[in-house]
Amino acid sequence: MALPKLLITGHSGLIGQILWRGLADSFELYGVDICLGEKNEKVFRADVSNFEQVNAVFEKIPGLACIVHLAGDPHVDADWQSALMNNIVGTRNVYEAAKAHGVKRIVFASSNHVTGAYEGFPPSLHVQANPAKITTQDPIRPDGYYGVSKAAGEAIARMYYDLHGLESVCLRIGSVLKDDDPTKVARSQSVWLSQRDLVQLVKKSLLAEVQFAIYYGVSNNRNRFWDISNAVAEIGYQPEDDASTC
Repeated sequence: MALPKLLITGHSGLIGQILWRGLADSFELYGVDICLGEKNEKVFRADVSNFEQVNAVFEKIPGLACIVHLAGDPHVDADWQSALMNNIVGTRNVYEAAKAHGVKRIVFASSNHVTGAYEGFPPSLHVQANPAKITTQDPIRPDGYYGVSKAAGEAIARMYYDLHGLESVCLRIGSVLKDDDPTKVARSQSVWLSQRDLVQLVKKSLLAEVQFAIYYGVSNNRNRFWDISNAVAEIGYQPEDDASTC
């Protein structure tokens, strides 16, 4: 039986490469990125802020089932113009092309910075004893234009589900580290998402029967201050790692 086709936008980045390795046994993978060394029949170059370029990629992948949308400006200090074009306009373009080409589901890489202001300026929640956990039911409190752009992405995802039936799972991703070592920075003890927990969370978000959801992407860290109970209950997320044991 043929594997379902999955497009990873921003596949050349850290998270994209982790998912490329981790999902290859379950999906027929395609990638698109603005930073690309070499193109082939399954990897394409496009700027997500340009709808024509995005749509042209979709036209080359008939029968595309689902998308993991990572592409955009990943910098938490992104300026307004970059956050607007790369993250808000870019996300709309991916959703619009997905709608036009009959894609069933998108896993949208949102960010913990949608609620980053709960941590304070500078962030200090990670040094507090037993802070109340932040849930996806709490009001958004972006800590910059990047957080605003990710909140807008969640709103775009919700609109495309309500108006067009395009399913989405939005993941407010914590700290994914290249060396997968949360011991070097104090905040990582609370917000680390290990590479294997990332792969599990994204895979379950792609395959679960939920139609729209927002979850925090974080490992089972003893000091975490984001609530993952809805991900555990709704898609069976069972994080294997805890920064406090590393």
